[in-house]
Amino acid sequence: MVGIPKSNRCTFCKLRKTKCDENWPTCGACARAGKVCSGARNNYKFVVNGCHNEAPTPRSRDEDDASICSGEGRQIQGPLSRRASPGTTIIIDMKEYTAAMGTGTFHRMRLERPQRPRHSKRGRPIPTPSPTPSPVMSPSDRLAAEFVACLEAASGTGNDLLIWGPSIRMIPQRLGSESPVLRHSVELVVTSWSNSQRDFLSPETWLDLGLYTQALGSLQKALEEPERSLVTDTIAAQALLQNVELTYDFERGANQERHAAGLTAVISRGGPWQGFCDLGLHLTFDNFYNMLQEDVRQGRDSVFMYNDWTTAFKQIIDGSTIRPVLKAMYRLWIEMTVWPTLVRLVRCLSDYPSDTMTAAELLLRATPAIDYLDHESETTLNSLMESGDIIEVENFLDSDLLPTCYQFRNIDTAKLFYTQALYSIILRRTLQEATTVLETYIPSVTKRCREYSKRIWMCYPWMRTQRPLAIEYTAALAFSYESANEEEREFCVRSLEDMEYFRRPPPIGRWIDATIMANVKGYTGRMPFIRTQDVTIELCGLGCRC
Repeated sequence: MVGIPKSNRCTFCKLRKTKCDENWPTCGACARAGKVCSGARNNYKFVVNGCHNEAPTPRSRDEDDASICSGEGRQIQGPLSRRASPGTTIIIDMKEYTAAMGTGTFHRMRLERPQRPRHSKRGRPIPTPSPTPSPVMSPSDRLAAEFVACLEAASGTGNDLLIWGPSIRMIPQRLGSESPVLRHSVELVVTSWSNSQRDFLSPETWLDLGLYTQALGSLQKALEEPERSLVTDTIAAQALLQNVELTYDFERGANQERHAAGLTAVISRGGPWQGFCDLGLHLTFDNFYNMLQEDVRQGRDSVFMYNDWTTAFKQIIDGSTIRPVLKAMYRLWIEMTVWPTLVRLVRCLSDYPSDTMTAAELLLRATPAIDYLDHESETTLNSLMESGDIIEVENFLDSDLLPTCYQFRNIDTAKLFYTQALYSIILRRTLQEATTVLETYIPSVTKRCREYSKRIWMCYPWMRTQRPLAIEYTAALAFSYESANEEEREFCVRSLEDMEYFRRPPPIGRWIDATIMANVKGYTGRMPFIRTQDVTIELCGLGCRC
């Protein structure tokens, strides 16, 4: 029989060429070496597109009709084999199975090499033409197939990689490029995600440190020797590494994002009229929040707030064929490029509380952005509710606090909804600082902050089903905390801990009043960022860690 492994050795023992004691689930060799044991090898050989060491040949209509079967795991009536020349491998279709997840099916095959017939007179084998070899799947194609399998395996759940953004779906088609930087990053994502699906692995072991180091090395080389044709690959690799670190790296400190500044530098290097491809456009806006956060921490204006960038982005978005929800989200990010500038102005007011010129500039810049958010709430979000993309249903989790909650058609709709509420709160908090200096009290600011905070809380029952990848929602919960009463603050703390249940410990540390308020005030300019991970500075109200 051809293609069947001769032993059940695990992958580690096979690579070392040593005997495996087969003490599953972890053999002795893997246990001693501290490796994750792959377990027994699969004794089935899978055939890609019906090909195995030979080119496909046409079959008769009778054979096609005979191969049709129905039902799950039913025996194939009259096992059929591929036509092959005498002496070559024959594939016999033995049984059809239905996949455990999804609607796909697969077949159990048996590989046989029949006896070669001999010539009746001379007793010599009949010469046969060599079969045409089938194309071998390249490593990039194999990696792309594994990545697509990860995308499809957990669709609609909290482990759905599309939670990271629509750009994820476009990455497999880029794996055929010459640059290793994207390939190594995808390998890290596939391995880390697969480890997170194994119940017997603790979260601390999800991140493969060997692949992580390899991906960082490839990224460093790509940044040192930039090639214009591979810029999109570099941006994609940075985005994947950032998402992997945010999700699976538990050694990362509070407010530490190592690739946000690099993303800004690589994207801005090409200029506003560089001509974004579809993948480049989605990658840019999928990571816009992290890039703006880094600008806030560094106390600088966003490079994308200037007119040439905003004009270029708007033209690209208007001319694209992306879904309306994504267009609304990307336009929202363009308007929110003013956020780092507002925070910088608030910090100036903290240093000079009587600076009315700075307060007037802050008021002038914040008001149009707030008006835009309110207009979007009345138009785009209301239309999504009317179309059924956002519906209000009975809440079974915290019915005493929130009798109803929101359900969303997909994660993109949910992101647009809570992000709009998040920035409505942030911008109004900066506006409050300007009105305090100018002594022009606006009573609607506090009221509107509470309304948007309630919207964020009503998203929680649906967002908790998107754990563990929907970690950006924790920022919205944190900013809603300031508007809450005592009971609602307890709910916020429970929700934050629940959203990060798998982190041991969470990068922010323990979610308490001091740490939450330090982050809220840090990202609205009312408290400085301090380069330390000593939590006492937040407990004492001195600053926010970064």
